[in-house]
Amino acid sequence: MQHLHDDALALLALGEEPSAEESAHLEQCEQCRTEISAYGRVVRAGRSTVPDGSVPPTAVWAGIHEALGLDPSLRRDPLEDQQEQDPAEAAGRSPGPAGPVSLAEERRRRRGTKWLAAAAAAAVVAGAATWGVVRGLAPQPEVIASVPLEPLPSYSDEGTATVDLLPDGERELVITSSSSDADGYREVWLISPDITSMVSLGEMEGTEARLKIPEGLDLSAYPIVDISDEPFDGNPEHSGKSILRGQLEL
Repeated sequence: MQHLHDDALALLALGEEPSAEESAHLEQCEQCRTEISAYGRVVRAGRSTVPDGSVPPTAVWAGIHEALGLDPSLRRDPLEDQQEQDPAEAAGRSPGPAGPVSLAEERRRRRGTKWLAAAAAAAVVAGAATWGVVRGLAPQPEVIASVPLEPLPSYSDEGTATVDLLPDGERELVITSSSSDADGYREVWLISPDITSMVSLGEMEGTEARLKIPEGLDLSAYPIVDISDEPFDGNPEHSGKSILRGQLEL
């Protein structure tokens, strides 16, 4: 499954409406939903640390300008005028009681809010890119075996099965399927070559599943990957109705 780009995940975390394709992908992909949630926590944390109406220092804009490679005409901090210290504070005196807020002051505050939103977007997108680099440098699973899954009679699905060796030493069976249709529910099995014994790895929801392979299970003794259509009858045995099947080459 092709996951959403990090930039798209960051913009969705900022509140941008997803496209129809993105919505369809998110309905099926728990990984992308989890990453949007993680980016969302960053956005909320960043927004909560800046009081409403406050002005960040000029250095913040300078850093964003450099990081995004903006045009030189945008080098000046858009809130530079608000960086000037209040005369009463400069003299060491506390300002008097708050009075009515002028129209000009309200406009400055609104401009500050828009600027902060843009800064937050830039920070999250930059963070997304950094996260993508870090994720790329992290230890990746080693593919032990992979095989296309072929449909059995009366079915037209297509799929793949891949065995990954994870960095922690565990093995994971990654299953994809062109659809999730079933009369009951889908279950994933590893079966012996003579079809006399089998091991259930669990149910498959949607068009992708990642299932742990039991420690010590000899895959050469159970090389056949099978996706079955199981009725809701409480019977743990294979129904005899297979949707997809393929044999791993180990």
